[in-house]
Amino acid sequence: MKSIPALLLMLLLAGCGHTSSSQPYFEPPTPPQGKALVYMMRTQVIQGSFYDSVFSINDSAVVGLNEHTYSWLFVSPGLHKVSAGQHVHPKNVYLNLQVEQGKEYFVEYTQQNMVELVRVRDAKEGKAMVMGYSYIPVK
Repeated sequence: MKSIPALLLMLLLAGCGHTSSSQPYFEPPTPPQGKALVYMMRTQVIQGSFYDSVFSINDSAVVGLNEHTYSWLFVSPGLHKVSAGQHVHPKNVYLNLQVEQGKEYFVEYTQQNMVELVRVRDAKEGKAMVMGYSYIPVK
């Protein structure tokens, strides 16, 4: 009987697992004609740190990231809603990203003073961040 609480705790912790990766940064291919390269990255978060943060573009899930991980994808030009949260939800934090072909964008999900943020980092700062993160491919 004493082992039942321990078993329940192990099952609970197993359910809180992250998508894992040990693949360090690598240079992605050049975007194809008519596309832009959008990096998504997650920094350290306190609230909800046991869960992956699901990034969505135009309300379609793209990738789940955990602390200090990143992913990238090619996106068509135009205005796109980029959001992040524990799951796809209309109330997730988001930004409207105006994408231009041939450019690189670095979108970060983070928390500051327990407030969730999705923001665009400038290219120099964003590139420096992802170079220290682990890669998780989009689904």
